[in-house]
Amino acid sequence: MDDRIARIQAKLAALPSTEKAVLNPVLTEQQVSGFEDLHGIRLPEEFRQFVTRIGHGGYGPTYGLLSMDRWMPPRKEVHGKLAEPFPFAPDEYVSTWSSDEGGQMLPFPGTIAVVWGGCSQYTLLVVTGPGCGRLVEVVTDSDVVPHFHTDADFLAWYERWLDFTLAGHRDLTWFSHQMAGDEPELVDTLVNSAFATRRNAAAYTFITYPGPRASLPDVLVQALSTEPHPLVRKTILRALQAQGKQGRDLLPAALADPVPDVRCLAAILMAANTRQGMRLSPGLRRTLADHLRVEDDRSVRDTIQRLLDWPHR
Repeated sequence: MDDRIARIQAKLAALPSTEKAVLNPVLTEQQVSGFEDLHGIRLPEEFRQFVTRIGHGGYGPTYGLLSMDRWMPPRKEVHGKLAEPFPFAPDEYVSTWSSDEGGQMLPFPGTIAVVWGGCSQYTLLVVTGPGCGRLVEVVTDSDVVPHFHTDADFLAWYERWLDFTLAGHRDLTWFSHQMAGDEPELVDTLVNSAFATRRNAAAYTFITYPGPRASLPDVLVQALSTEPHPLVRKTILRALQAQGKQGRDLLPAALADPVPDVRCLAAILMAANTRQGMRLSPGLRRTLADHLRVEDDRSVRDTIQRLLDWPHR
């Protein structure tokens, strides 16, 4: 634990001044134990170490880490009782999040809020339940299902944030969907992990990965051909598009996908976003026109036709 604390402190110190990486003063043991006694829980050890040895609230993802007085947001739909278990486990795709009667969305028991992402989005830390110690992303008062971050604990999650910032990821908007690892590790996860959630996180990471190898688009399209889960295939398509022209030129491989939504997304992502607007290369335009003649799903046909009808494409 000491090595991890020292590593995070060193990375915080290495950040450029433009990051304004300021954390609030640490909490005392009495403050932390007082919160725990009040709610009948024990905070995950990695989080306790962070707030008592590194800092408490301040620099972090989106609008930063929340201070103790905001761990329990006043909005009633954010949380339930902390001693009641959060019902979902990591590496599971959650299909529904609602009351037994199918009505109002339930609050999120067994969690505290550590990041407010704007509007009704929160990053929660599970303090009770099978995912104890893990971070989970939620959108309150909606049917958007919770999803766990891949990081093993709070320290791993925060260090990944520092690593992504220091490495120069192109965009940190996708941070909650991504995972730690260098390019070979991410490829191995994408190709070999038994968990669709982790394969999806690896694919998401390649959307912003700085300085990928020239061979990455070919690796992605090979993974696309063997990926069984349509949600992961859609994320791979986004990762391909993020590789520029080389990746977009490989997107037609998904026009044979059995799921219409995947074919629609592949067609949409073939268009490049330029200063003059969205543009289709002549080759991809011909590919879509040829596919339109054999496509039998109306939604896919409509999508392709709209793309072909755009002026000056």
